Amino acid sequence: MAKRMGRALLSAIKKEEGPLAISKESVLGNLHRRRVLQYLCLHPCGAIGEVARALGVSPATVRFHAQRLAASEYLIPAGSSFLPADLVPREDAPLFEALGAAATRRVLAIAYANTGLTIGELAETAKMSRQAVADLLDSFESLGLVSRVADGRFVRVYPSRALEARRDGTRARRKQFCESLVRRLKMEGEAPMILRRTDTELQVRFGRGAGKATLELSLEPYSALLM
Repeated sequence: MAKRMGRALLSAIKKEEGPLAISKESVLGNLHRRRVLQYLCLHPCGAIGEVARALGVSPATVRFHAQRLAASEYLIPAGSSFLPADLVPREDAPLFEALGAAATRRVLAIAYANTGLTIGELAETAKMSRQAVADLLDSFESLGLVSRVADGRFVRVYPSRALEARRDGTRARRKQFCESLVRRLKMEGEAPMILRRTDTELQVRFGRGAGKATLELSLEPYSALLM
């Protein structure tokens, strides 16, 4: 379910239509800026190059708009990328940074979907070398995401419940994130109206005068680490 929702939102980000700018002063009136925020809410600390490929723009364009969003406190700089302000705790930045690339997330997703794979089986399924997979598993294990268990002459990989625990532990932050975003839009004179808010997504309509735009954001990026 989470994977389908995440893919649907990524598709919506790519296809989103709307005015390029509501007014000269508007932060989220810019279509590219909204799309950057949408992607980074789904994949905090996403690799800039990967964000650019997903959105069909240059890395320089992504970085420019991300920095503008950070200046307005919608995002927070984190390493070489950005975190959505208030949505996830700063201490989880290493987790999202380590899984900022789709290829890395794919290896983790395979391990979670196929409990007990050997390293060789995991490498074969992911179409990567054993060494590359072993290096990723070192990172996953240091983050508490998986464990490797000796089974005779094989080593098998088992997922932990760390992602589920972190997801459940940030439930209150999602509400805070929504309230902060709406409050920020109000302060900018954007007259926000919440169209839909669930435990996993927010849809808000905003704009000045006749210029209106709709922003749909994922509120639960932990499950998206498995897509």
